[in-house]
Amino acid sequence: MYDLRPLIKDIKKIVDRHYLGEPGKYARWITQDAKNSRDLGAIPYGCANAANILYTIGELPTDSAEREAFIKVLQDFQNKDNGLFENPGNFATHTTAFISGALNLLDAKPLYNADGFSKYLTKEGLFEFMDSIDWAKDPWLGAHLGAGIYASMLLTETASDEWEDYYFEWLDNNADATTGLWKKDALEGAPLFHYLASTFHYVFNYEYAKRALPYPKELLDTCIKAYYDGACMDFSKSVGWPDIDFTYMLARVQRRAGVKYEETQKILKEIADGLITQLLNMNIEESETLNDLNTLFAIVCALAVLQDALPGYIRTPKPLKLVLDKRPFL
Repeated sequence: MYDLRPLIKDIKKIVDRHYLGEPGKYARWITQDAKNSRDLGAIPYGCANAANILYTIGELPTDSAEREAFIKVLQDFQNKDNGLFENPGNFATHTTAFISGALNLLDAKPLYNADGFSKYLTKEGLFEFMDSIDWAKDPWLGAHLGAGIYASMLLTETASDEWEDYYFEWLDNNADATTGLWKKDALEGAPLFHYLASTFHYVFNYEYAKRALPYPKELLDTCIKAYYDGACMDFSKSVGWPDIDFTYMLARVQRRAGVKYEETQKILKEIADGLITQLLNMNIEESETLNDLNTLFAIVCALAVLQDALPGYIRTPKPLKLVLDKRPFL
């Protein structure tokens, strides 16, 4: 068993160091890079990631005035003219889903519907949007579009139940029957892990909606084979978003498939060992990885998945709460 109580306290200290002196306002970074390209102010991916991390470790503010201030900071990032949340360098589908998701953790919601996405409300418009994604060559980044549109529409209360049916109809019809990956007939042109990481984004939408995955056993086999064939990152040598992408999909798809439990547990323990060993050897004051709240959020999500999937293996002050169990999108 790993006792991560000291690490979780250190993670809280890291978030506190990013606090900008007003409730809800956090920087994503607190140090500048060599290119002087970082905005060290209160940007969407600083404030939302702080909320995400604090929720995960059970440290969101309980004072009503502080929570309301936090909510207002997040709501103020929304463009009232089109209902979207926007940030340089990110798709509007990603930022809208991300900030709306943080508001959801505070039991709040955006002030406006996402009218900027209204052209995707029809079945034809949605299908055209999904078809336009570069599934073959850039599936991982494309998932910020294909999964982000779902969370954006739902969390801004823009779409109907009927629209949700359209969305999963498209996904059901475009899953690859052999591998369980998305998208069929478009699985060449990028590394295998990019298709795995892309598919993760659609799996968490299925999980949130309690919908049946098209090919869970095939997808589980694909995950296990990719791990043993070396198609994944080396989880003992680097940490970040691939940890949550792969661990979540492996753990949740195994539950859906209902087979290969012991084999999946072995892999998850190996990933946990590699991730935690690295984290315990990092300098919390100086680590660029830990002091980027966006990456830190990915790490705590992976820990939450592993704690849930490996009962008794990871001890924390409070049980970690995975944001994906409350709302879609990372």
